[in-house]
Amino acid sequence: MPLPLNEKVADALNGQLNTELQASHVYRAMAAYFDSQELPGFSSWFIAHSREETEHAMRIYSYLVSRNARVALTGIDQPATDYSSPQAAIAAALETETDVTKKINQLFELAHESGEYGTQPLMHWFLEEQVKEEDLFRRLSDQVEAAKDSRWHLLALDGQLAQRV
Repeated sequence: MPLPLNEKVADALNGQLNTELQASHVYRAMAAYFDSQELPGFSSWFIAHSREETEHAMRIYSYLVSRNARVALTGIDQPATDYSSPQAAIAAALETETDVTKKINQLFELAHESGEYGTQPLMHWFLEEQVKEEDLFRRLSDQVEAAKDSRWHLLALDGQLAQRV
């Protein structure tokens, strides 16, 4: 039987699991916002990212179960449902990703300091994933910022996002 998972690391992993579920909830709310703006490509893009965040949570869930640690689900905060502009929504999404990255970095550091070497490969995967995610959201932010208030340009970007899903 493997050594039990360090309690602080297990608690931090549960915190991250819930952070991933919160991000999923935020992205579904953003999808609804973009649907209300008649930008279905943005909406489907955010729904896909919501699913991806849920998959991230389940990756942690499975790891906790495999280490015979308890899974502790918490409540999810109500996300924002309205934004002043598509630019504001994308900026909020990028902020969500940078916050997730900070938490993953802290979790990796904790796993390292605690000698939880079995947890580190899981955290390496998340570290690499966050580099991709932040880059993706930063690029989208740049594109939306370039479109500014031009409905035509937003619709063109919307069409591109619909094809990416």
